[in-house]
Parts: sequence; C-alpha cells; structure tokens
Amino acid sequence: MTIRFMAIICFFGPDGSGKSTLTKGLLELSKSHNVKCKVSWMRGTHTVASFLSRVLFKQYSIEGGSDNPFQNIRIPSRMRRIWQIIEFFSTLPVLLLRFVIPSFLGSFVLAERFVVDFVVWVSQITNDDNYLNRFDAKFLLALARRAQIVVYVTASLEKLAERSKINLQMLRGQLHLYDSFAFALDAYKLDTTLRTADESLNEITNFFTVKNVW
Repeated sequence: MTIRFMAIICFFGPDGSGKSTLTKGLLELSKSHNVKCKVSWMRGTHTVASFLSRVLFKQYSIEGGSDNPFQNIRIPSRMRRIWQIIEFFSTLPVLLLRFVIPSFLGSFVLAERFVVDFVVWVSQITNDDNYLNRFDAKFLLALARRAQIVVYVTASLEKLAERSKINLQMLRGQLHLYDSFAFALDAYKLDTTLRTADESLNEITNFFTVKNVW
C-alpha cells in the first residue's frame, strides 16, 4: 500500500492536455472552500539547466536539433548522462521551495507540472529511453507516489497536436511514457479530448468530493 503524506495534488500529462486550465479553475474553487492553495510547476527548462544550456549553446556550439523544442538543441550522446545529473540537481531546490515546504506549511499545492513531467522531459531531450531506470528518475517517481492525489490529464494525439506547438513525433513519445507512468502510479485518468474546460473541471471536482480532498 502506498503511503501518501504531502498535501500535493499532482497533475501530469502531455503538452496540450489541459493541466494549466484545470489547476487555474481549481485554484478559484479552493477559495470558496476556504482552502489555502497555490499552483506550482516544474520542468527542466525552468531550472538552472536551462540557463546552462543557453550559455553552452552560444559558447560551445552544442549540436542543433529538435530534442529540445524550446531551445532547438540536441545534447551530444557523450554528455547525456552528465546532463541528466545536472538536470536532477538543478531541480532539487525547485522541489523544496515550490512543493515540499508549502505542503508542510499547510498549503494545498496544485502541481500543474511535477516530477513525472520532469522525468518525461529529461528522457526526451537526452533521447535516452534508459533514463527511466536511473536512480535519479526512480527517486523522483517515488516522490510522485507521496502526493495526496495523482491525476493523469490526457487527450488523443490529434487533439494534443491541435492544442500544442509540440511536433507530432515528440507528442507521440510523450503519450507512450505518460501512459506507462499513469499505470505505474495508479493515477486517476481524465481524458479531455471530448470535454470542454468546464466539463473537465466538474469531473475533477466531483472526484475530489468523493476523495474528501477539501
């Protein structure tokens, strides 16, 4: 049996699935329940690693490519493990300040992007399927299991491509990884393909009511 103790509601899923819209809606609803709540997010591109990638790209000409769609870089194969370690350590203060400390201080943290999204991100930008078996990836996924609620937000590949700016190949890879993690984490699945934003929000709030979240 998984022991969950942090007041974190973990949303994860591919780009364009609707995580941001859901967390914003829930933040507004939390006010009517007089619940202290905040939205937090994390991803490799928002950490120290992002700054390093920009500097290295300009100064040392890291290979151009599509592994990182936001910075148009590709991490050379000889640097991939080093880069994964940089990503991991650069995200630890983000985890502590944005998620762990607020949850222990009495806030519900709506994690718009959390460690699952980070692991998928690093696996994709380093083009390393074996990353999921690394210690750092396993450590972060174990942290996801400590969240109070874990919700997988997804949609069809066609709908995701319509909503996001990510190329189809990357989205297909994301879906494959996220589907696997959703099963492993026993996450509640919300498919937004045929739902409006309000319908998706209503489903989540009904689920929260059943789970007595607040």
